[in-house]
Formats: sequence, C-alpha cells, structure tokens
Amino acid sequence: MFDTAIGPSGDKKGYLRPETAQGQFLNFSKLLEFNNARMPFASASIGKSFRNEISPRAGLLRVREFLMAEIEHFVDPKDKRHARFEEVKSLTCRFLPKNVQEEGKTDIIETTIGEAVSSGMVDNETLGYFLARIWLFLTKIGCDMSRVRFRQHMRNEMAHYASDCWDAELHTSYVCLLWFPR
Repeated sequence: MFDTAIGPSGDKKGYLRPETAQGQFLNFSKLLEFNNARMPFASASIGKSFRNEISPRAGLLRVREFLMAEIEHFVDPKDKRHARFEEVKSLTCRFLPKNVQEEGKTDIIETTIGEAVSSGMVDNETLGYFLARIWLFLTKIGCDMSRVRFRQHMRNEMAHYASDCWDAELHTSYVCLLWFPR
C-alpha cells in the first residue's frame, strides 16, 4: 500500500490499494502451480482501488474510488508467440508509437497487427493478438474507429516489469482513456 494525501490541502494521510493487479503478481507462483506449471495462462481480479482525485480536470467524472477489473496474461519470456495470432494479423489498426511521440509529433501509423509485430513496433505476437482483440471489441460495441488509436507508453511511463505497453485511447469531447494492461 502506498500512502496518499487526502483532501484539497493534503494534510490527511490515507492508505488505500492503488491497483487491483497486485495480488496476481504476488501470487504468481501459486497461479502457475494451479495451471500445472504451464505457460501461457491468464489471471483476472476485480476489486476496488483508489486514487487521490481532487479535481475532475477534463475528465468525465470526479471519483476517488474505482471498481476495476484487470486481466494479466502471463507468457514465457523466451516464447511470446500466440497460437491464434494468424487469425488477427491482417487486421489494420491505428498506432501512435513512442518514437513518433519522442519527435514531438502525433502522426498516426495505420498498419496491420502482423506488420506492427514483424517490424518490432509491437513487441510480440501475444501482445499483438490482444491489441487486435481490443480493437475488435471496440468496433463491436460501436466506437467510431477513426477516433481510436493505440498509444505506446514512453520509457518513463512503463511499469518496471513491462517490455511494451499500449493504451487504447478514444477521442471524445472530454479527455477519456481506456487503459488496457501490458
């Protein structure tokens, strides 16, 4: 748990869970054992997490308490292929990679998931597969896909355990991010 300052003056301390995925990482060895020591496997958790949000800024809601669901997909770091990658590799998506952001630009790159993986822009097949599934989900629920992009995390934004990370961002009249884990 991390301490947080509560209230506009920040003079009160609070200790609340900042994310829901912690248990999945702490219990990794038990989860691996439950899966007969085989990779890949997935784990999901749901629960409350908290942030010290004082001002709504440009967001849709002002909240401190979030009900979050997180899925962590664990893969063998030496073999990040995905058995169903062939099904999605021809899907075209919109990407804002970190090298474009580092140049101070926001030019979108439209390419297939297969090309994004083979060029190294997306780290591996498993990540590419799940990016494609997210794209298909957003399409199915009716998002205007010309207003959706995957934005790659910069080096200073990534978790210490991540080799690559992308956010699915939906451009609305408010700033609104849909976050999907690594």
